[in-house]
Amino acid sequence: MAVSHLLNEHRLMGVLLILAGMPFMIGAILPAVGEKGNSRIFTLAGPEHLQLVAANAAVWRWANIFMGAAAITTLAALTVLSTILEGEGERTLSRLGLLGWLLATVLWTVFSAFRAVISVRAAQQMVDTGVVPQYYEPLAEWGFALFYIYAVVGFLAMVAYGGSLLQVDLVPAWAGWATIVFSMAMLALLLVTGDTLPAFHYFPSLLVGILLLVRG
Repeated sequence: MAVSHLLNEHRLMGVLLILAGMPFMIGAILPAVGEKGNSRIFTLAGPEHLQLVAANAAVWRWANIFMGAAAITTLAALTVLSTILEGEGERTLSRLGLLGWLLATVLWTVFSAFRAVISVRAAQQMVDTGVVPQYYEPLAEWGFALFYIYAVVGFLAMVAYGGSLLQVDLVPAWAGWATIVFSMAMLALLLVTGDTLPAFHYFPSLLVGILLLVRG
């Protein structure tokens, strides 16, 4: 009975980790679909970015709501994972990982709110006046700083979880190493290029979720 309960718990954990990142995928796809959809809305800056935001204001707002929600749902799933890891005897790294992702979630949520509210307002004002509002550029720089810190902390949190997974027999050891190597590689890429895809943060938890579901 105890073994069966443990297997069911692991399967449930796997499902939670897999589903946690789904809102991000929805949010990332939304701006690219529809008659006026354009995936370049994520890469352009300044007036070009605001023009696309103005043309897709409702979709852009919902995209950021979904992507902001993904960090929160992942935080909930990682909280459960940390509880399981602590039950297996590993506390330090799992707690560091959870604390790191909590900070990353706060930063990402604020950044998503900035894009959903301030960027849309600035885009509408630019359409009305023909010029970018003076307040937008300083706030955009502030927003990118939040994003950068979020990305660094998020990758470090995943590294901590990878190390925690190596200490217990929850998933194969190679999954822990893959989480560490992938997250460190993406962190190095961020430090070299100054940018990254936030979707990369969800790959390790997706991998662990799939393994828990299959192994369970």
